[in-house]
Amino acid sequence: MMRRVFFLLVMLPITLVQYGQDYAVNKIPSELKRNADAVIRTWETRFDIENREMASYQVKKAITVLNDDGSDWGEFIEAYDKLDKIRRIKIAIYNASGKLVKKVKSGEIEDIGYTSAGSVYDDSRLKAYVPYGIEAPYTVEVEFEKLKKSSLFYPRWNMRRASGISVQHASLVVNAPYSYDIRYRQEDYDGEPQITKQAGVTNYLWQIENLPALKREFRGPGVSLLSPRVILAPKDFSMEGYAGTMDTWKDFGLWIKQLNANRDQLPAALAQEIKDLVEDAPDDLEKIRRIYGYLQSNTRYVSIQLGIGGFQPFEASNVAENGYGDCKALTNFTYSMLKNVGIESFYTLIRAGDNADDIITDFPSSQFNHVILSVPMEKDTVWLECTSQQAPFNFLGGFTSDRHGLMITEEGGVLVKTPEYTAEQNAQLRKIEIDMDAEGNAQAKVLTRYKGRQYDDNYFLASRGKEDQRKFLLNTIDIPAFDLGKFKYEEQKSENPELTEEFDLTLRKYASTTGKRLFFVPNLLSRYSSTPPKDEDRKSAIINRYNYKDIDTVVFKLPEDYRLEFQPDPVDVVSEFGEYKVSYDFDPETNELTYVRYIKVFKGTFPANSYADFRGFWRKVSRSDKSKLVLIGST
Repeated sequence: MMRRVFFLLVMLPITLVQYGQDYAVNKIPSELKRNADAVIRTWETRFDIENREMASYQVKKAITVLNDDGSDWGEFIEAYDKLDKIRRIKIAIYNASGKLVKKVKSGEIEDIGYTSAGSVYDDSRLKAYVPYGIEAPYTVEVEFEKLKKSSLFYPRWNMRRASGISVQHASLVVNAPYSYDIRYRQEDYDGEPQITKQAGVTNYLWQIENLPALKREFRGPGVSLLSPRVILAPKDFSMEGYAGTMDTWKDFGLWIKQLNANRDQLPAALAQEIKDLVEDAPDDLEKIRRIYGYLQSNTRYVSIQLGIGGFQPFEASNVAENGYGDCKALTNFTYSMLKNVGIESFYTLIRAGDNADDIITDFPSSQFNHVILSVPMEKDTVWLECTSQQAPFNFLGGFTSDRHGLMITEEGGVLVKTPEYTAEQNAQLRKIEIDMDAEGNAQAKVLTRYKGRQYDDNYFLASRGKEDQRKFLLNTIDIPAFDLGKFKYEEQKSENPELTEEFDLTLRKYASTTGKRLFFVPNLLSRYSSTPPKDEDRKSAIINRYNYKDIDTVVFKLPEDYRLEFQPDPVDVVSEFGEYKVSYDFDPETNELTYVRYIKVFKGTFPANSYADFRGFWRKVSRSDKSKLVLIGST
């Protein structure tokens, strides 16, 4: 009897609150239009859980697009696959006065096969409708339902997901059987959910009203992280017959271990080849290096997203036969090759992405989108990115460094931290020689070494053709008038990789002339030309994502019979955000001036009330970077 009542609750439709039926733009409160490109008039989400494998997800929303910048919010795009089926899509469009102008027919909703770049196996599809030829403001009302055949992913509720969106009303309802435990985490949500119980079902309700739009602040977190949000996760779950629990990281790791079981067998011929490859290696580190080199030379990355294939790697033998795999398959293949020669390694889940936010470490749940391999050694851990044919050995770069991952051991999941690179490791070291003449023209030779994260930002240049390299330099050198001469790039792949960049410049009228005087900016290539915007009502924290250090040493060969008109004072600025120093050294015997610029930026999250100091630091840097020197001739 209880089960029948639950199903009746599941099938009840969502009903919009009464005021949401009037979509006239003039009914939107003025404070919700401020800074807004679109307004969520109502967004009601309902999640009905039947058991650890079946659930339904229903949405009814109405969004008013105020201008062309908000047009993306008027689009309907929803992904699905064999584990998530979409049904009952209804779309209607209303004009500025709230009058219905169009009911979208089912044939107008596109069904698109979605295959990501590099993918060969992907069953993801999209249902999509994009309004065309409709003048803003207008309102799009959408209703749809998804049937979910896996409980691994629960919805995340966050209405203000980007700049320029305000929320008039939104709610999240979750229905679950008494016997089924759900877990939730609230962020920036006032109060607790309303929880009621009836007829064998626990009902949870969260709702928000009149949430104004925000603009992302300079060096601040994304707007979605400044908004009320709820993260849901199961305790017990199942996907295609693989059952697990998720109340601890250890338990979630045991589920991943179950997926990976017995998928590490290599073909006999390859097993012997790998043993022969490392037979004369002097130590385990060299063995790992050789096996990683074999992986990069003999495999390539493709995306595979087929049901449980989104979590379960293909067998190592499959990668050996085909020469390709996704992050899971290639990591498992590398794990299998190392195991074959007696080296223990660990499949490690990670949230990848340049400057991606770290996972929530105290809320075990599926927060990962990538897999890497960790190989603990006696003194340190070797980290391997198995999807790249170019990545240096034991170097993660900005894609996966300095964040938590879930290492899958025999005992289950263990949270680990990937390396954080120091400012000395993330360095840009530049040496410039400039030969000036009395007319203000100059010849410059530039040598720059990029290391760590700064190597990671530029390493691609080494593999580009000469014409692409030339275009890059012409587009990025910020000097008014110059001719590019010889140039070259060299890459040193190692655990501390470097990219070396060399080029020659002819600088036309580098220095301006007035009588016997030459005026020039000694900072040739590293000027910080803009300053943080004013923000007297700063709301969010200031974020420096990583440490780095730049040192520019510029040696000027001054024109004959010219000298510095006055000796500039050194600059020394120290703050919680970083250090900045400039020094000048003139050698009268060689008639050379050496300008050294040093800046070191500290990683950190700083409170909003320190923004004036933050802005002040960078204003001093900018002012110094643009400062001019004066040479005066003796004749």
